Amino acid sequence: MILWIIVYFLIVARLDKKYHLLRDTSIADKKPFSLARVQLAWWTGFVLCAFVALIFDKNNTSFSIPTLTTGVLIVLGISTGTSAVANFTDVSDQADPQTNRHQDGEGTNLILDILSDSKGPSIHRLQTVLFNLIFAVWFFIKVWNDKIIPDLEPNALILLGLSSGTYAVIKTTENKNTPDSKTDSKNAEAKGENENDIPPVG
Repeated sequence: MILWIIVYFLIVARLDKKYHLLRDTSIADKKPFSLARVQLAWWTGFVLCAFVALIFDKNNTSFSIPTLTTGVLIVLGISTGTSAVANFTDVSDQADPQTNRHQDGEGTNLILDILSDSKGPSIHRLQTVLFNLIFAVWFFIKVWNDKIIPDLEPNALILLGLSSGTYAVIKTTENKNTPDSKTDSKNAEAKGENENDIPPVG
């Protein structure tokens, strides 16, 4: 399975370099990484590689197809849904000329980009990353040791769903509190002119 994972992420890295597969929709030359897209690629990779590795396992002489558990399908659904909501939010923000999107700034690196919103690294993004990392490591160990695609317990799915849902909801507002600096400066200038136009009293 390790070989399949390496091959998969090398392909993803290549596609990202050429087509910005894991990047936010952005006007920046160096587009920042998108947490939603990285999460979707992350779980797609682990599930796909586990599926293929078990089919071609040396002990699976009949090449029987492993069963995709309900929990795994829900995790893929959570990742897909989070990505869809994030994409909808990006499209909505881009359509609003008054919105100054932090995604239009230059990207830094994978870790900082996925952990940061308009104000820098945020706790809800960190929570999402940690939960996805921990459960993916658990998933890998179970596949490696038991040679099956494991099911996730309901409480684990709730944790993943809550963390991803919190990220998706907060993402819809994270650019709303980032006013356009140009608009602010114009408003300030207009306010100053109006104050100067007020005639003196007495």
